[in-house]
Amino acid sequence: MDDTGEPLDAHVDVEGAELVFHSRGGKRGAPGARNLDYGPALRILLKRIARSGHVVEGAWIDSDEVRHLPRDQRSILNGTDLDSGPRDQFKVLSSRMQAFGRPAGAPYGGSRVKKIRIGVGGLAASEDLPRLLGLEGEAGADLEDTLAAIDPEHLWNAIHQATAGETPREASPADHDVILADGMRIHPAVVVGIASRLATGREVPVENISKELSRRYHRLLEAAGYEVAPKGATLQVGDVPLSSEDREWIEGRPVLVLHLKRERAPGLARAKKHSVLKLHGRLRCERCGLDPVEAFGLPSAAACIEVHHSRLEIGRMGDGARTMLSDVQLLCANCHRIVHAMMREQQGLSL
Repeated sequence: MDDTGEPLDAHVDVEGAELVFHSRGGKRGAPGARNLDYGPALRILLKRIARSGHVVEGAWIDSDEVRHLPRDQRSILNGTDLDSGPRDQFKVLSSRMQAFGRPAGAPYGGSRVKKIRIGVGGLAASEDLPRLLGLEGEAGADLEDTLAAIDPEHLWNAIHQATAGETPREASPADHDVILADGMRIHPAVVVGIASRLATGREVPVENISKELSRRYHRLLEAAGYEVAPKGATLQVGDVPLSSEDREWIEGRPVLVLHLKRERAPGLARAKKHSVLKLHGRLRCERCGLDPVEAFGLPSAAACIEVHHSRLEIGRMGDGARTMLSDVQLLCANCHRIVHAMMREQQGLSL
């Protein structure tokens, strides 16, 4: 299977720490055609070896006609080739497969889809190579489990790691972006890739992904409070939705404008609430202790719990500063209004 759980027509045998990748034959739709996804499957296999933290120790032509030859005479990946990445390894393998057995002086001809044997190094005795490389139909199930484990807190932390320059494997070009409060745009798959690593230690696919998987990433981000928009779309960013009370509260005070922007940053409220629910199982006001679900007897009453940025020096944090979940409090709507009134007074304004 590929990284999205879709089946591939490719035959791979596992022999100890070696993989036997069977040749392709025939054309799609023709009787007896076999291993028609040879190229895509070999690319994925090389990537999974690298992703697992293991290495390719060598590769050899393994066709019946040449298997009697010493390995050094049928080697197609060795030396410095082994230090290159999966993409370059695939190119070298394809080129040398095609050249192997070609008559001397012939510039063309030869097959790029021969039967080959690949050695995998760095395996512990207890490691299950088929499962490690997703060769037993596990890839789709692993992907589902990984996506299900990602929560709003993982996405919040992933956003900050991505804006700090940390990225997973090279991602394919995206046709959508995650839009942040300051207008910054981030590749959705990059965010989900980092979040999956934070959640499970495994990374979901970030390159050559299907449109359906891409849409699933978008839905995951949108459910956590982020806006995902087509690349190049013109959006009005940076403005905070204001009530008449908000406008009066912040009038003439850029520090308070920044405070509201940080409180209402996409994803922040859901990440904070999820973090507290995970620790305590319910939401309470951190100022008066109100448990709205208990007080009103309705699960929907939790909606009155709001996020308040508690750092008083927020005006000196700068636009690029990171808001940590520990910087925000959960307050009931009444306490939140009172705290904002106190902040206004501290700014030298009267109600």
